[in-house]
Amino acid sequence: MKNLKVFFREDQEISEVPSGQSAQQHQTHLDSIFMLLEENISTFVKNELTKIQKVLSPDNPECLESQREDEDEEQRRSREAFLKITLDFLKRMKQDDLADRLQSSKRISLKI
Repeated sequence: MKNLKVFFREDQEISEVPSGQSAQQHQTHLDSIFMLLEENISTFVKNELTKIQKVLSPDNPECLESQREDEDEEQRRSREAFLKITLDFLKRMKQDDLADRLQSSKRISLKI
């Protein structure tokens, strides 16, 4: 299983804009940062949704937390926050059954 650090490619690190740069250069720099941020968030979301879909699949009894022994506290908090967002969106979509199953899967896995 990939850990969160894999999603953020170090070769895409953007250095700070030196002081004295024009407003246009600063905006270009900011645009670059947000493009990279969008890419990183999209990758994270896609990977987490894939895991959640596997958990909710009737033929896969896997727990959400079962293979996460190697993640650090920051990674765990990110995944927990994403799970809460996912549960909220499922409920807004009137998919209460899926939300309940996902919540139950999370509770069971945390007790192990």
